[in-house]
Amino acid sequence: MDILFEDTAIKPVVDNLVFRLHYRYTYIFFLAATLLTTLYDAIGDQIDCLTDVDSDSFNDVVNSYCFIMGTFTVDRLHGLQVGQQVPHPGVGPPEAQDSITYHTYYQWVPFVLFVQGVMFYMPHWFWKRWEGGLFKQIIQDLSIRNYLGANLKNYFNRRDMIKTLSKYVTRTMNGHKMWAYRFFFCELLNLVVVVATLFFTDWFLGGEFLTYGTNVFAVVGLDPENRTDPMSYVFPRMAKCTFKSFGPSGTIQVRDMMCLIATNIINEKIYLFLWVWLVLLTAITCLWMVYRLLTILLPPLRLYLLKVRVLPSVSDEVETIMRTASLSDWLLLINLSRNMERSVFSEFIREFATHNSPATDQEHDTEKSPLKF
Repeated sequence: MDILFEDTAIKPVVDNLVFRLHYRYTYIFFLAATLLTTLYDAIGDQIDCLTDVDSDSFNDVVNSYCFIMGTFTVDRLHGLQVGQQVPHPGVGPPEAQDSITYHTYYQWVPFVLFVQGVMFYMPHWFWKRWEGGLFKQIIQDLSIRNYLGANLKNYFNRRDMIKTLSKYVTRTMNGHKMWAYRFFFCELLNLVVVVATLFFTDWFLGGEFLTYGTNVFAVVGLDPENRTDPMSYVFPRMAKCTFKSFGPSGTIQVRDMMCLIATNIINEKIYLFLWVWLVLLTAITCLWMVYRLLTILLPPLRLYLLKVRVLPSVSDEVETIMRTASLSDWLLLINLSRNMERSVFSEFIREFATHNSPATDQEHDTEKSPLKF
């Protein structure tokens, strides 16, 4: 599973494809969605209410009021036939016992999407602050980009760099516990963020988001004339608004009008995509956390995952190393293998096994660490 979700990066990094799905792709998706929800010029005004007053200033006030205070639909009128029983889904005169759904969320959609996008980036930001470039210093110029690049000096000097790396890892055995624990915490934080986003969005949309996608896909094959579109229920394009003002004689006039909510034309599609993406991301992240828990609890699994990353001739050296390697040591080694060419990593494992043998333990106790941080 570790190999399945591997995504070789351009520069040496300590993360994985699942991690990058959060801070790279999901973060960009939410920022793009934020931008789309603000492109009012492409779809018209944010909201346009129908009034019987021939005054642009009055109409502007009504539009602003209904956008700020919100619109509403009548739940009883959603299942009726459009064009014959109701002019639009949920739009019609309410009765005293009718249940009313108020829609006041759409003015906050860009802000909520932006904050949620930032939240998906936060675990990566925390990790970069805590990691501080340590791994880049450890791997030196042995990463795939540097080793297989145009600089032939790295190829001819690889023996010296491998020895330096081997001595450093030997001296700091079991010394990267906090480094590993922080990384595991950031992976767990990714799961917390995506689950929290699902439930917060469901609350934000009035409890309709968790089942939004399944409800939409359930009616895809039905006759558009005889179905209740879930998108029109959660994101109504037409809704009602009640506006009160003074008439010429000073009496209060109540105007019950229909409003076209142009922003919901984009919102309904954005949130359908986000529902699909967040559900898939939650499932993938949950599977990854199960895998992570297994690597923490099962040393044989850690041994197997490291073995498959070296040449078959170095399998015995891997077993020798893993007899004394801790969980944090394994995490460092597995990330070195992701960022190094397989033959180079196998060469390092062979050298590291030599340094880690009992015959050389006393020698290493008197050596100074070749890398300083």
